[in-house]
Amino acid sequence: MAQRFLNDPAGFGVGYPVIGANSIVFSEVDAVYINTSGFLDLATTSSTVLGFALETVTMASDNQTVAKVCPKYCLPYGVLVVYPSDQACTQTDVGAYADLSSNTTNAMTINLAAGSSGQFFVQGFDPDEDGSTSKVVVSIAEEQQSARAQA
Repeated sequence: MAQRFLNDPAGFGVGYPVIGANSIVFSEVDAVYINTSGFLDLATTSSTVLGFALETVTMASDNQTVAKVCPKYCLPYGVLVVYPSDQACTQTDVGAYADLSSNTTNAMTINLAAGSSGQFFVQGFDPDEDGSTSKVVVSIAEEQQSARAQA
């Protein structure tokens, strides 16, 4: 099951241009953040999240110093995305926090080992109403640009 936006991201703000990290492949709907060197990168399984990639683009090995391509991404507010989960989602997972279990481009996966904190807030599951318990609807809970995400 592919990751996708649940709602149309066209109405969401496009984030301020940030140069993409070298050799990174960004795919639409990948969770992204600004790494410690100041470049846009794929969110890790423990980082905060700045937003979601709006395009599929590959950064050159010298992008940071030569091409300086800035991949487009949307800010997280009001954005709902569908990611596959690492296990069957149940009603008790709704309203819980979860982290990425995989940050592979175009194959990000949510770890449903719920906790009291996490990168994402589980809004629901089975958005297509086809009985699938592995499609999870999430929003960002640990926004990189929010000071409270650092607590």
